[in-house]
Amino acid sequence: MIEHLLTGPAAFLSFFLIGLALNLTPCVYPMFSVTVSLFGTQKSHHPVQAFFKALVYVLGMASMYTVLGAAAALTGGFFGAVLQSKIVLLGLALLFFVLALSLFGVYSLQAPGWLLARLGHKGSQGAGFAALYFYGLAAGLFAAPCIGPPIIALLTLVGTKGDLFYAVSVFFLVALGLGFPYLLIGTFSGLLHRLPRSGVWLLWVDHLFGAVLLGVAGFYACLALYPAGLPVFIPAAIAAGGIYLGFLDAAGNEKKFFAVFKRVAGTGLVLLAVVFLPMPKASSLNWQVYAPGKLAQAKAAGQPVLLDFYADWCIPCHELERFTFSNKKVQAALAPFLLMRADMTEPDSEDSQKLLEEFDLQGVPTLLFLDASGKEVKDLRVNGFIEVGEMLEILRDERLRAVRNKT
Repeated sequence: MIEHLLTGPAAFLSFFLIGLALNLTPCVYPMFSVTVSLFGTQKSHHPVQAFFKALVYVLGMASMYTVLGAAAALTGGFFGAVLQSKIVLLGLALLFFVLALSLFGVYSLQAPGWLLARLGHKGSQGAGFAALYFYGLAAGLFAAPCIGPPIIALLTLVGTKGDLFYAVSVFFLVALGLGFPYLLIGTFSGLLHRLPRSGVWLLWVDHLFGAVLLGVAGFYACLALYPAGLPVFIPAAIAAGGIYLGFLDAAGNEKKFFAVFKRVAGTGLVLLAVVFLPMPKASSLNWQVYAPGKLAQAKAAGQPVLLDFYADWCIPCHELERFTFSNKKVQAALAPFLLMRADMTEPDSEDSQKLLEEFDLQGVPTLLFLDASGKEVKDLRVNGFIEVGEMLEILRDERLRAVRNKT
């Protein structure tokens, strides 16, 4: 389910909204005045022409972030390899913790004022499409230090997946969300006067991103030191974030409407945490511990095999158990299969490392389907959570039929 949330249709809207929300961080606000200086004094004020100029400016911003996402995806194998090391995991935990401190005001990351002033001065003299694209690239670069912590978190996400199309899509949508207000301001520069005024309530937005990064830091620390505790840590972190952001953080309480909004958001997070509470295993499938000898026996008997690589700390692994393998239709379709599981809870162990190399695994959960001859049907391999309908479609594949004339 988590994997589906990150890749399903709703996820793409959420990434756009993340980019839009990044505009609410106080240090991004100077970019609004820079944008107005770029477009407010243009000779032509025709809305259509102004729109296309603003679009070129925003596409310049999007290009910079899309390249970042593509670079992270192309090094996905590197991400997948280094994340097997406890030292690297603890290093990531420390990195996200330090980045979170910046969002809680311990220190500030801000583009130098003279750079922003110079960009605005150049734009005030009028600019063509090529120049506006360059200014968009520069604006995205100057804004990056301000929004660095969430961007680094997203780079880690797309890097571990190693999917180029997914990475480019994520960062393009985040950049469009980040640039959307500039598109409106560039088209209708008078909208600057309608923007919400910078105030103490904006600190709550920084604290929101800071709480997320603290949760990510805790996730990596738990993964390194006590991976079996992750199914409990994740809902606990969500609930703690909801309590802090909704009821303990005083930022924005002077605004009555916003104070109510905080309470509602905090309560929603606490309720969301309940959804992620670990549940007892729901399936009644007869899983056997992985052993090469059992694969040989299945091959001799002409029996197809489902090989499941899982870990105790893996949330999608538990979701597969709760939502997919518990389904009666899936269980009936799996009846002809030999079902085996390989425990990857300790990724640094010698056994886990051998399995990673032998089966070319990128992470858990991974489902491998072997036909009656003992060969993997590679185009059916599943990485991550899979819903009931998709599982049933795979299990109906003709290549996974048992060979009944063997004993």
